[in-house]
Amino acid sequence: MRLFNLFLRRAGVQSVPVRVPSSTSRLTVVCPKNQLADVRKQIYLGFEGSGLRVATLMVDHALTHDMARTCVTVHCPPELRPVLMSQARQLSQFPGVHKVQWGDRRHIALN
Repeated sequence: MRLFNLFLRRAGVQSVPVRVPSSTSRLTVVCPKNQLADVRKQIYLGFEGSGLRVATLMVDHALTHDMARTCVTVHCPPELRPVLMSQARQLSQFPGVHKVQWGDRRHIALN
């Protein structure tokens, strides 16, 4: 394999680096504003108790004025993906949580 890579380099072909799976995941949680403290507590206790590290937690307004939207960024190695999925399922069943979805709603403009 090394000989083949040497041949490709001498021919001017760039080798494509192997893509390593991302170790961060984002999910968005929508809940009533008055239950936001309990939901945040559940996020930190559940995720960090399972070995996942919450990197950031940003709170924003949801579509209606009495709801809050929380974007959670979690550092999760690939081998802990099933644990992350389980925690997201448990969070969606927490009282007061209306919706849990993967990704976030930030609109990023690319120039």
